[in-house]
Amino acid sequence: MKQPNLVMLPGWGMEKDAFQPLIKPLSEVFHLSFIEWRDMKTLNDFEERVIDTIASIDGPVFLLGWSLGSLLSLELVSSYREKIKGFILIGATSRFTTGDNYSFGWDPRMVERMKKQLQRNKEKTLTSFYEAMFSEAEKEEGFYHQFITTIQSEFHGDDVFSLLIGLDYLLQKDVRVKLDQIETPILLIHGREDKICPLEASSFIKENLGGKAEVHIIEGAGHIPFFTKPQECVQLIKTFIQKEYIHD
Repeated sequence: MKQPNLVMLPGWGMEKDAFQPLIKPLSEVFHLSFIEWRDMKTLNDFEERVIDTIASIDGPVFLLGWSLGSLLSLELVSSYREKIKGFILIGATSRFTTGDNYSFGWDPRMVERMKKQLQRNKEKTLTSFYEAMFSEAEKEEGFYHQFITTIQSEFHGDDVFSLLIGLDYLLQKDVRVKLDQIETPILLIHGREDKICPLEASSFIKENLGGKAEVHIIEGAGHIPFFTKPQECVQLIKTFIQKEYIHD
C-alpha cells in the first residue's frame, strides 16, 4: 500500500524545522510535504500555497495544521471534501481573537499591539512569542532553550511585512460558521498549559463540528506539544491516520 500523504502547516512566525522532532518518525510511515509562510504579500497567499500543494499531490491527503495552520486547514475543508481524508490540528483554534460570544482567544488589541512591536523590534517580539509557547515546566526542562537553538541554526527567517500579513490573518479569520459543515475526521492535540490558543478553543471545535473529533490533552505542555512530547504526539498521529487510511 502506498504511503499516505501528510501536508504539514506550521504556525505564525514558524517554519518547517519547528516540526523537527516529528519529521524523522513520521517520514518512515507517511509521505511528508511542508508549507512555508515566508514572503507573504496578501492574505490570500496563505490559502493559495496550501491549495497549490494539495493540487500537486497525487491521491488523498491528510493535513496537519498547527496554530495558524489549524485555522487555515479548517478554512479549506469545504473546497477539498473529497481529497482531504483527515485533519490533525495541534494547538487549534477556529478564531484566534475574542469576539461576540467567543472568549477563547486573544483580545484583538493585543494582536494590534504586537503588530506595532514587530515594526519596532522584530527579534524581541518573536522571542517573546516563542517563550510564551512553552509552559513553565517545559522551560525548566530546557525545551525553550533547545527551541531557540533550533531556530538559530535552521530557520531562514521572514521579513516584517510578511509577518504582519500573518498577524492580520489571525485577526481577521473566523471559521466558526464552517464547523458544522465538516464531517472529515479530526484529531485535536492540545497542551493543557497552552497560553497562545487556550484548550477551550479545541473543545469549542469538537462541540461545534458536524462530524466527530478526538481530543487528546497533553499534560504539562504549552503551545508546541510535538516539540516537548514528540513520542506521544507521533503515536497519536500514526494511530489516527492509519485508522482512517485503512478504513478508507
